Amino acid sequence: MPALPGISALAGSLVPSIRRSAAYVRSAPATYGYLAILLVTGCIVARLSNPLADRLLLAQSTNLHHLAHDPLRVLLSSAFWAPGTYDLLTSAILFSLVLAVVERRVGSRQTVAVFAIGHLGATLTTAAGLWVALYLGAVEQSVVNVRDVGTSYGFYAVAAIMTYLLARALRAPYALALVAYLGTTALLSGGFGDYGHLVAAALGFASYPVVRHATGPVTTPILAGLSRRRVAPMAPTAPVGGTER
Repeated sequence: MPALPGISALAGSLVPSIRRSAAYVRSAPATYGYLAILLVTGCIVARLSNPLADRLLLAQSTNLHHLAHDPLRVLLSSAFWAPGTYDLLTSAILFSLVLAVVERRVGSRQTVAVFAIGHLGATLTTAAGLWVALYLGAVEQSVVNVRDVGTSYGFYAVAAIMTYLLARALRAPYALALVAYLGTTALLSGGFGDYGHLVAAALGFASYPVVRHATGPVTTPILAGLSRRRVAPMAPTAPVGGTER
C-alpha cells in the first residue's frame, strides 16, 4: 500500500529536526548522560510504594546523620536521585537550557567541575550552618534526619557561571535576576535548602577561572538572539510570514 502524501511529507519534515536534536544531545554528553541516570533512578523510585521510596531517598540524603557517618557515599549518591516526577521533568528542561549550553561552550570537564563545586560546597556549607543552628537550639533535632537529595545545588552553580558566557550587556541583568529569584525564595520559605541555593550560586560566580578562556558564541537561541539584536546592524524591514532540592 503506497504511503499517504501527507504522512510522507510529515516524516520528511521531522527527520531534519530529529537529526538536529540528536546532534545537540551528542554535543553535551555529560548533561544528557546525567539526565539518563536521573531517568533510571526516577523510574526506580516511581515503581516503589511511597514508604519504600521514602526510605530509599532518605538513605541517599546528605542529612547531618549521614554526613557524620557515611559522608563520601551520600555526597556522591544524593546528586543522582530526583525526589519526584515533577523534579525530573524540571531537571530535563532546565538542564537543556543551562547545563547543555554551558557544556557546549566550555566543555564537559569544566561543566562537571563547576557542578561538583556547587553540589559539594553548598552541601557542606549548609550542613555546617545546620550544625551551628542545632547547637544553638535554633532548629529542631529532627533536622538531623531530613531527606535531602537532588540536583539543584550543582545546577545553580552552573547557572551562575553561565553569566560570564553571555554578551556583556546581558550579564548584569541575568545575574541580578538569578540572585533576586534565589534570595526571594529563601526569604519566603526559610528552608535550609533554599539558602543552600544561594551558596551554590555564590560558588558558581566565584568559579570564573574555570570558564575564563571559553570561546565561541552563546548557543541558547533566546539569549543568542538578544545578543545579536544588540550588536547587529539594522536590517531592512521585511514581512514577517523554564526542603527538596
